[in-house]
Amino acid sequence: MEKVLIWPEHYPLLLKGLIEQNGAFILDALEAWPACTTKIEDNVSTTVLPPIYYLVWLAPRDPFDECTFQHISDFDEQAHQYINAAREYFLNNEYTNEQISEFLLERLSQYADVNAQLALESPMSLAQLLFEQRYFSLLEQLLARGALLSSADIMLVWQEVDFRAKFSAFLPQCAADKDTVLDAAKAELVQGKDFFTLLQHLSTDDNLQHLLEQALLAHLQSEHAKQSLAMRFVEQGAKGSEYNEQGQSALMLAAEKGFVAVLEAILGDASMDAKDEQGNTALHYAVATDNSACLKLLLRAGANFHAKNNAGLSCYRYAVERNRKELVRLMEREFGIKELSPQGQYMRVAKVHVLHALVVMLLPLQLFFFFDESIEHKSELTIALTMFSMVAIFFAISLKRCALYPQLKHPFGLGVIRMGSVLSLVAQLGLLSVVALAFLSQLAG
Repeated sequence: MEKVLIWPEHYPLLLKGLIEQNGAFILDALEAWPACTTKIEDNVSTTVLPPIYYLVWLAPRDPFDECTFQHISDFDEQAHQYINAAREYFLNNEYTNEQISEFLLERLSQYADVNAQLALESPMSLAQLLFEQRYFSLLEQLLARGALLSSADIMLVWQEVDFRAKFSAFLPQCAADKDTVLDAAKAELVQGKDFFTLLQHLSTDDNLQHLLEQALLAHLQSEHAKQSLAMRFVEQGAKGSEYNEQGQSALMLAAEKGFVAVLEAILGDASMDAKDEQGNTALHYAVATDNSACLKLLLRAGANFHAKNNAGLSCYRYAVERNRKELVRLMEREFGIKELSPQGQYMRVAKVHVLHALVVMLLPLQLFFFFDESIEHKSELTIALTMFSMVAIFFAISLKRCALYPQLKHPFGLGVIRMGSVLSLVAQLGLLSVVALAFLSQLAG
């Protein structure tokens, strides 16, 4: 779409009045100034702007100049000659174009509300125009007068590094909508652009910390995340203490990306055992992406490798399920971590309680042998079966205390069997004592 800027026929009168300090000319020009509007017809937008804009341009631009608008004037050749002659006069007296505009706007402010003109909606903001013209001294004067800038204007002006120190003095007072600026600056910060100082000027300390945490999370979530940029957030104060909507922390995302430096930097402040909505910890994220360096770092820092996700899988079992053979070997060899499969856990529990059940069954068997007069060698049988019960109890306890034994809540019946085996062993030891006393009596007789 072609954009056309109309120069009102009253502009030469306004310029003449400002130069000659003729209040009547100025007021007549301002009163007759057309409404500031934009009309679109036949794919052509026609715009009339407030007077302050034209005083920045000073004169209509040549059609071949690179500019936002194509300038069209409504005044005659004599008016053009006056405008050019006035401009040449100031330039010959060592004024710059910016100083000419400053001079004219200073006089205009005596007859019109400059800020009211700035507040009018237009296709181009005055801040954008001043930025294009590189008129930063004039922009500073307008800010000192209380001019308000939109979010887009602030983001644009902030790109001028040499003007930041002066611009910062007007923040956040010059922001028309501070929340919108904060959102825009945060979005640019996530992309690695230098907007942290702008956030500092716009935020309180607590809010700045929150924005840093959110920026770190957002950057780590990006497919194009870079460790160097993530570290910049950490160096600026991010601690990885917040979570996104999925319950993910910066620690989890850093482990997923393989950002070892970021992990090392935030380990002291972030919770290593926090879980996301799926119950996964940072260890699960390191396993998911087959990242041995991050897994090793987390385990050495003391992360809980017993923690299970919603599927009931610890990081070890998760590695087995995902066929991460190198990680499985790493956990077994360097950290002594090993867990049984569900079938293996079932067999381990079964072995323990079969041994306890055997001990329980040996008590009635021993009583049968003890009171049956037809059986010879009762003493030998009692000693042998009691020793067998002791060995069975020893192996059952050893298997249960082993790190591989599943930490599960057992049915009440299994608990009864374990208690019964202890009572059975005590009773068998009692029988053994009777046999021993009888043997000693025979020796004494």
